[in-house]
Amino acid sequence: MRTSLRFIVALSLFSIGASPAFAQRRVPDTGMWAIGGSVGASAPSDASLGGGFNLAGDLEGYLTPRVSIRGQLGSTWSDITGRNFTGTINPVFFDGNVVYNWEGGAIHPFVTGGVGIYHYRSSINGAPAGSDTRPGVDVGGGVELFFHRRATVTVEGLFHAVSQFDTPLTTFNQGQFWTFGVGLKHYF
Repeated sequence: MRTSLRFIVALSLFSIGASPAFAQRRVPDTGMWAIGGSVGASAPSDASLGGGFNLAGDLEGYLTPRVSIRGQLGSTWSDITGRNFTGTINPVFFDGNVVYNWEGGAIHPFVTGGVGIYHYRSSINGAPAGSDTRPGVDVGGGVELFFHRRATVTVEGLFHAVSQFDTPLTTFNQGQFWTFGVGLKHYF
């Protein structure tokens, strides 16, 4: 009887002490949200646009531990080169993506793809010169590196495929560009 009582007490203490650990959710998990941001570089496909700066913010909702829906708001800045005028092209984009990630312990590689709206603003010789809005698609991937249970460093590359866009002085035949970013992400 004493052995049984000791066993029950030991099992009860173990279950009380282990409860918080067992109650912790996996990250990411169904129903979780994440917010993130990144900075990096952009590389336009059009030869008359130079590489530039990229800035993006994300909001992500998890349908399953591996599949999420992500909204991304971002922008790039590229200088016009090799034309008879100078200026800047600044696409602002909002993309809706599906993201699939693989769990690898502290490392989670992922792939993503989706559709978006791309609003190209232009300035010619330093003065605002107009804008053009086009639909587009994006595909890419990257990796999340967990440094805390609910926080990661992200590294991502995306290809944004957009048709030609117009400015007051010319039409750029290739609106597509690459973005490469490094950022932080936090899960809720």
